[in-house]
Amino acid sequence: MKRCITHAASMLLLLWVSGANACVTFPPIETPDIRKVADSADIVAVIHVDQVGWRTPEEEAEFHRLWERPPMDEAFSYPARSAQFSVERIFKGQVPANVSIRSGSVDCEIILTEGQDYVLFANLPSDDDRLVPLRGTFPLDATRHSAALLADLESHFTHSNSTSP
Repeated sequence: MKRCITHAASMLLLLWVSGANACVTFPPIETPDIRKVADSADIVAVIHVDQVGWRTPEEEAEFHRLWERPPMDEAFSYPARSAQFSVERIFKGQVPANVSIRSGSVDCEIILTEGQDYVLFANLPSDDDRLVPLRGTFPLDATRHSAALLADLESHFTHSNSTSP
C-alpha cells in the first residue's frame, strides 16, 4: 500500500513538473467573463489563422537572451511571432487592413495555431503594428465549451443591439 501511494505521489509530481501546470502566476491569472471582455475590447471577431510566421534571427536571439537572463527589476515581453489571418465574422469594431496578430511566445500568452479558428478580442494597435489578443480570446473547436462561449457571445451582441420598448 505504501508503495502504491508513493508511486501515485511521484506521478502527480512528475505531471506538475513536466508542464501539466504550465502557466503558473502569482496571483493566478483568472479567466475573464466573456461579456466583460467583449464590452471592453475595440474588436470582437471570428478569425481564421492562415499563417504564423517565424521570428527574425534578431528576435530569436533576443528571445533566448531574455529566457536565459530575464531582467529582474523591469517589465518585459518576449519577442513574438506574427500571424496572418482572415476575418470570418465581425461582432464589434473594424479590423484594420493588412494588420497581423501577435502570437504569444510563452505558455501564459495566447499562442495562435495555423489553420485554427478563434474568437478574437483585441484593442486597436498602438505601440506595435500588430493586434494583441486579449485574455479571453479562445479557439473555436469541436468542444461544447467553445460552442457555448460562442452562443453566449452571439446572444450578448444580439440583445445589446436590440432596442427595448
